[in-house]
Order: sequence, then C-alpha cells, then structure tokens
Amino acid sequence: MEKSTPSLSSEFVSVVIPCLNEERFIGKALHNLADQYDPDHYEIIVVDGLSQDRTREAITEFRRRRPDVSVVLIDNPERRIPTALNLGIQVARGEIIARLDAHAVASPGYVRRSVEVLRQEGVGVVGMPCQVCPGADTLMARAIATAVSHPFGIGDATYRLGQAAAAQQAVDTVAFACFKKDLWREIGGFDETLSANEDYEFNYRVRLHGKTVLLDQAEHCDYFARATLKDLSIQYWRYGRWKARMILRYPSSIRLRQAVAPVFAASIPLLLMAGVWFRPMWWLLAIELSVYLLLGLFFAARLAGKSRAGIALLFLLPVIFSVIHLTWGTGFLLGLARAPKIH
Repeated sequence: MEKSTPSLSSEFVSVVIPCLNEERFIGKALHNLADQYDPDHYEIIVVDGLSQDRTREAITEFRRRRPDVSVVLIDNPERRIPTALNLGIQVARGEIIARLDAHAVASPGYVRRSVEVLRQEGVGVVGMPCQVCPGADTLMARAIATAVSHPFGIGDATYRLGQAAAAQQAVDTVAFACFKKDLWREIGGFDETLSANEDYEFNYRVRLHGKTVLLDQAEHCDYFARATLKDLSIQYWRYGRWKARMILRYPSSIRLRQAVAPVFAASIPLLLMAGVWFRPMWWLLAIELSVYLLLGLFFAARLAGKSRAGIALLFLLPVIFSVIHLTWGTGFLLGLARAPKIH
C-alpha cells in the first residue's frame, strides 16, 4: 500500500513582511496573501518601522475586513530590513517562513507552491521570479520598471528577469525566500549589520551550509519598482554600498555582473585624470562613453519598439541605465574604500 504524503496544510507557515511607509501597497499585499494557505496553520507578520503614513491604518482596516486571517503587527524601531526579518521570525509560530515584501504582491499560489517545493531533497531556500511593475502610473515609472527588468540594466539576475532555462534551477539568490525556521537558526539569522543586500548574504550562507537556493517558475511576485529617478538613484546607491560590505566579508561571492558597474564608474575619473598627462586616455574615454551610449540606445530602441510608450523610451532608458550603473558602481567603490556605518 502506497504511503500517503502529509498534507501541506499540516505545516504551520508564517509570512514575514518588513514594512515602512507602504500605505499604497500593504493592503493589496495582504489581500493577495490572505487565502494562500489553511488559516488554522497560517499567519502574516508585518514588522513595521514605525511608519508615519497610513500604513498602520491600512493594516487595521484589513484586519477588520478579514478577521479570519491572523495578522500580527510588531514594531521595528531600528528601521532596518534584516532587523525586521529577525524580529518577525523570532515571534513566528510557523516552522516554515515565507519572507515577502510590502512592495510586492504574490501570485495566488505563491505560498503553497513554495512550501511544496521546499520539501525537495537538499533544498534550503525556495523563491519565485519577480515580475517588475511600474511604481506609479507615469511614463518615468514605466520606463524605470522596463530598465530594471532588462539585462543591460541589472545584469543576469535570473529571479528578476524571469528567463530561467528550466522550470526549476539552482541560483545564487532569490528576492523573496521561503525556508525553514530551523535553517534560519542554524546559520545565525539575517545579518543585522547590513542595511541592504541582506537577502543575497543570507542565501550565500545557505549555500555555504550545503543547501540549494532554488528558483521555481510556477508562481511569481509582482514587484513595484521605484517611480522617480531620485528614488531609483538612492536605492541603487544603497545597494552598491552594502554590496561592497558583503564582498569585503565574502570575497568569493562576487559575480561578473557585480563588477561591471564599479569598473565603468571608476574608469571615467581615472581616464579623465590620466588624460592630463597622456592625451590618448581622453580618446579612450570618448570611445568608452560612445560605446556605452550606443549600447544604451540600441537596447532602448528594441524595448521602445515593443512598448506603447514608443519613442519616449528611446530618450528615457539611456538616462535610467546610466543612473543605475553609475549610482550602484560609485556606491560600491565608496563602500570598498570605507565600510558604511550602520544607521
């Protein structure tokens, strides 16, 4: 007689969501998560960094409308994501943790599918692709979403591009991970000295622990990109600085895609200064910038041809690409020179 497989719903799942000033998105995020698992074995924990907008009111309103869903709200005075994650996981009742985000909306089967895949032998972390969406209904927001989901903009991050070669594949990292609370304990939780890049660092230690980080294509998350160039530049500056902090700790974790932007950012002032003593360096800089601009225009033209925005993308995308590359690259270089302070 064939042995029956235990019901997925017999495993308690805790969804942990770091949150800060997300009144625009938190309600929809909670709504999409509400019915993804058996309510008797399921809770959603929102760890809020003392939001100053209507985030808490939105959570209260959701609780009022859906009293059948267990929603726990706890404070995170330090306002750092890894601190929020550790706080949430510490109080979680679930043996399985689904780390999600207030700025993302999970597809209807995301949690159940993640729990199912996590049962596979050797798997430590499960994630699904991110489908990047505009953060606002503006031309700039749509252009930014296009740029941060294209290889020229962000490199070969498979979870962001949704271009995996198979239904499942082992990867370096995933954006929103599902894992067992025991694994979190074993590897020491999330690193609270990092203000960004905590997911990659956590997943790197999972791989050092001998477990697989698996990207599964069955479901996805809608991730809402930044809506303005200012917010985008701040985001990628932070990403670069804190990526450097991790690289200093784990030099072998660096990948080619992570080195390209810093090399490009460093080459501009170096070639500019070198040209003072050796004029051909200025020609080399001119050639480098011309090739970069042509590549930006080439990819922008291809994307513009597939978009309703059309010709506008041809002008916006090269600018957005350069903002991503130069802020990330410069932040990374300064992070190497001086480890960022915790704040």
